[in-house]
Amino acid sequence: MPDVYNLPPDVTYHFSSNIDDATGYKTTSILTIPLKTAKGDVLGVLQIINAQDDDKNVIPFTKEDEKTMYHFGGIAAIALVRAKMTRSIIMRMISMAELHDSKETGAHVNRVGSYAVEIYEKWAERRKIPREEIDKKRDVLRMAAMLHDVGKIATSDMILKKPGRLNDEEFEIMKLHTVHGARLFLDKQSEFDEASGIVALNHHERWDGGSRGYPGHIEVETGEPLEGKELNNGEAMPKKGEEIHLFGRIVALADVYDALASVRSYKEAWDEEKIIAILKEESGTHFDPELVEIFLEIFDTIKSIEERYPS
Repeated sequence: MPDVYNLPPDVTYHFSSNIDDATGYKTTSILTIPLKTAKGDVLGVLQIINAQDDDKNVIPFTKEDEKTMYHFGGIAAIALVRAKMTRSIIMRMISMAELHDSKETGAHVNRVGSYAVEIYEKWAERRKIPREEIDKKRDVLRMAAMLHDVGKIATSDMILKKPGRLNDEEFEIMKLHTVHGARLFLDKQSEFDEASGIVALNHHERWDGGSRGYPGHIEVETGEPLEGKELNNGEAMPKKGEEIHLFGRIVALADVYDALASVRSYKEAWDEEKIIAILKEESGTHFDPELVEIFLEIFDTIKSIEERYPS
């Protein structure tokens, strides 16, 4: 379109000047390319505005421009198809976990993923991390956090769905879901794989290195303690403080909060005042104290996420 303010009267589309009016920008020429799959389905559009000549004068786009943009549009469409396919696979993995464990609902994992990215963003802003890096990590962390308990698909129904308290032997088996989850992402093909393995493995560690944290310093492939990280009883030494990856520390807090705030088959949702008291009490023991501080700072945002994804 050489001039969007002077479109032919017989066209079936129109131009909205709302953004121009709000920003003071003047749109003249536009080139819009459909982003299509190999089957011809339209995924979206790629649009560029205001071609210029060497003197910076706005001119219409040429046929050569159109060919160039079709080339880039094809590349963009392939990237979108792959991204959609990856997301679909991830969502299917989440659905499998949900079928196996009724606690791992779509609402629960969406809340945990959303809490996690809000905590991370505030943490990163405190450290003046560039916005581009924050945005990149947000997307990776969200999906990794949603898969934090995916390793439970390897846990027996007899244990996972037991109505009463687990005995010691059953609890030891349950704890292995962290290792099973991490093993799913050993063949790292992307930052997402790396983050997902980190979250699965680390979201039950305790900030103070207490014995209730697990699985500790282990070799994921074998499940055995790392060299020099073995306790006298043969178990792996728990991780402590910043030995626990940031993503694991964040998801630990997000997951526990959501468990306390949600109705489960064995309990009612706790009231807000009681949950906050527990988080403060566990700050510096179970949870990274800075992350608890951040969580309480953004508590209004946390509550809005709960409303967005009701159980």
